[in-house]
Amino acid sequence: MKVIALGILSGAVGEKIKGEEFAVNADTGADLISRGLVRAADEPQAIPKKAEPAKE
Repeated sequence: MKVIALGILSGAVGEKIKGEEFAVNADTGADLISRGLVRAADEPQAIPKKAEPAKE
């Protein structure tokens, strides 16, 4: 399973930086996703909308 780090990680998966894509087994990937540390690489990332200018 390919995942993308949502922050700096270090441990059993090695040292990863935010945005780095790496492969892990399915169990480890599911655990990291459930803890909010990574997202699935095939999952589309939400693009934040720009705030509309204030109307005066």
